[in-house]
Formats: sequence, structure tokens, C-alpha cells
Amino acid sequence: MLESKVLIVGVGNPYRHDDGIGIEIIKILQQENNPQVILFDAGTDGFSLLDKLALYKRAIIIDAVYMGEKPGEVRLFTPKEARLKIKSDALSTHGFGLAEVLKLAEELGIEAEIKIIGIEPESIDFGEGLSEVVKNQIPEVLDLVGKEFM
Repeated sequence: MLESKVLIVGVGNPYRHDDGIGIEIIKILQQENNPQVILFDAGTDGFSLLDKLALYKRAIIIDAVYMGEKPGEVRLFTPKEARLKIKSDALSTHGFGLAEVLKLAEELGIEAEIKIIGIEPESIDFGEGLSEVVKNQIPEVLDLVGKEFM
């Protein structure tokens, strides 16, 4: 039986500047202590996300995503809308990338309704802390999470 609570997942690497936005959002949401949601810091191990997704009816994934937009742009989309392409020659900051996880989840028949909040990064160079342009979008990301799932 699938859990009726909402799974909210932060994906990313806090040691790669804006790639840490998903993790930062999870830290903020943990302070709210909402009993209707389960918060999960997936870090850079997207593969660990598969087991979690299989347990829930609804999930939202928050991650820095290259969308060809200006840095700080926030978009909400489904995996199908994303049309994520897996490139075998691309290096990822994640051990098992989000594109691969979503494709595998579909192939495994995982039934969770998944939405993704993508934030266009300004920098994923090594270093801690979000860029100002991405940090300034935190309220918009939190608003989207609240509208979609809380």
C-alpha cells in the first residue's frame, strides 16, 4: 500500500554551490515539522531515491537543473514534460543522475505522481553556499512546494 503522505526530496551537492539548492530547501522545510510530508535528503545518490519513490503516491523532487534559462529561473514540471535525455558521455554531479532515476522509475512501474522543481544554477563549481540569484529564489521554491503539496 502506498503512503498517503507526500515525499519531498532534495537532490544535490552542497559542496558545488547552486547544486545544493535541493538540500537547502529540505533543511528549511525540516524546521516547519509538517506531519503531512516526509522529507528526504537524497544528496548525490539518485539511486537511493528509487526505493523511496516506490513507497509514496505523490512526490516532489527539488534540484538544480540546466534548462537553458537565466540563472535562478524556477520551473515546475513532470518527468514527461522534462523530456530528460540521458547522455552516456556527460559527467554528472550526481552518482546516479536524476534523468536515469526517472527513466528507471518509469520502467519499474513506480506509480508515484512525480513533480520536479528545477532551479537554473548560476554556478556548480566546487565551493559552499548558494549564489545570490539562486538564494533569492528560495521563497518562490517554498511557495511552489506549498501550493503543490501542502
